[in-house]
Amino acid sequence: MILRSAAPALAAALLLAASTSAGLAADKVRVGLATAIYTNYAPVYAAEALGTYKAKGLEVEITPYQGGGAAQQALAAGAADIINFFPPGVAIAVKKGVKEKIISGGGPPTPHGWHLMVKSDSPIKSLKDLNGRKIGISAKGSTTDFYALWSGIAAGGQVTTVPVGGRGLIPGVNSGALDGMVLWPNLTYRLIEGGKYRSVVDFGAVMKTNLPEVWVASQAMIDKKPDVVRRFLEAVMKTTKHMQDNEAYGLGYIKKYTKEKNDSVAKLAYDVIIKNATIDGMIKPEWLQNSLELATIAGIKDLPPVDQLFTDKFVPINPN
Repeated sequence: MILRSAAPALAAALLLAASTSAGLAADKVRVGLATAIYTNYAPVYAAEALGTYKAKGLEVEITPYQGGGAAQQALAAGAADIINFFPPGVAIAVKKGVKEKIISGGGPPTPHGWHLMVKSDSPIKSLKDLNGRKIGISAKGSTTDFYALWSGIAAGGQVTTVPVGGRGLIPGVNSGALDGMVLWPNLTYRLIEGGKYRSVVDFGAVMKTNLPEVWVASQAMIDKKPDVVRRFLEAVMKTTKHMQDNEAYGLGYIKKYTKEKNDSVAKLAYDVIIKNATIDGMIKPEWLQNSLELATIAGIKDLPPVDQLFTDKFVPINPN
């Protein structure tokens, strides 16, 4: 009798325990991105749409900033736990005393979709014609700045980089104030498809692997919540792999996320960006070194060595 009467109570207790466990709050992680719309970030948002974060026990708060520098400031100030940034920017922050490390690659390891572009009727026909030209960039010390300066050296001389902000690049070229501009995907694809502009330098085709985007975590997250960091990376890489393996979904999501109406532009973004994105996060030291050399071109010296910027405790990532 005692056992029989205890059975319902025990079952109720077990049910309560199970529901309590299921109702435990997910681990929150604050993620900072350099901008709101950028094809490389599609898997970061798609992971939320697919429920991948939830399946990993995460509550991910995504905040787009006005550039990678602003995202870096958020991480330094403790307003973000993980950001997506460019290795030279990380090196500069670490040099200033910010406690953070690169934890994984993100997106394609080579700058696919990044181009130096001119008007279609420009006299600039090839890389060698860039010597002495004024090239528009978003800001000093930005990825656009480093790539423009690299172009000048590759042209056998140098270029003058003119920071005009992202929105000032096309008007600057149209007015003739700028001879060319460094732009990013999908904007490059849209302009090429439109026919009024053309690419002079396809950085993804001519540059060494230099990791345009990497995932960066605060040292506090790395030390205190390594499992949360790992689960976030797994969720992003799993989503990336899902988009690679399911072209219909990948294309559809890119069109929705970027509000891209041109099917050929969306297909190009999918084929070049998503299909080439890393799904294991692996980084080779020489890739990071290539990035730091770009900062040297920009006159930034005495940066920390690669082994002070990167931890391999989270890679390779299992995307399944």
